[in-house]
Amino acid sequence: MKFNAKEIAIPALILCAICLVVTGALSGTNFITKDAIAALNLETEQAARSVVLPDASQFEPGDEEATYYVGTGDDGSVKGYIFNNSAKGYSSTLQVMTGISAEGEVTGVTILSLSETPGLGMNAQNADFTDMYKQPVPENGFTVLKSGTADNGNIVALTGATITSQAVTDAVNAAVSQYHEIKGGA
Repeated sequence: MKFNAKEIAIPALILCAICLVVTGALSGTNFITKDAIAALNLETEQAARSVVLPDASQFEPGDEEATYYVGTGDDGSVKGYIFNNSAKGYSSTLQVMTGISAEGEVTGVTILSLSETPGLGMNAQNADFTDMYKQPVPENGFTVLKSGTADNGNIVALTGATITSQAVTDAVNAAVSQYHEIKGGA
């Protein structure tokens, strides 16, 4: 077999040119849309705060690093706290927002980011799962059970998705730890 440099070089140069054009187009698209994406993410997070702590009308960072937010009412009274935590699930890292009232009850859990198995782990974002956390904050955090009832700090795992269930619970437990730290307990 005879080696012909033209037969290899021309297609390789064409392929390189196509790659450069596509890379430039992706870079340009990212540059144009990054502000809109950041604004949409901020808007989504602000809407989620109202869902996890519905009694609050205003949300201010609780510390300089904004590791948590303090929700206040119209009268300025503290209604509760909002925590954003992450945990490793089965196939993704989950971003979970947890609201805890000033009285020590979980008022809501919202999953901000989730890419788990469709039909199994993705069910973690359904209200019938996240509503199990709406109970008084357990002193030692929540425990995942494979069966039983969701009360007294127990959460029933999603069928076929115990790793995802545990990941959500780990993120909520991180919020519980932060809450205890803020309140000076546990």
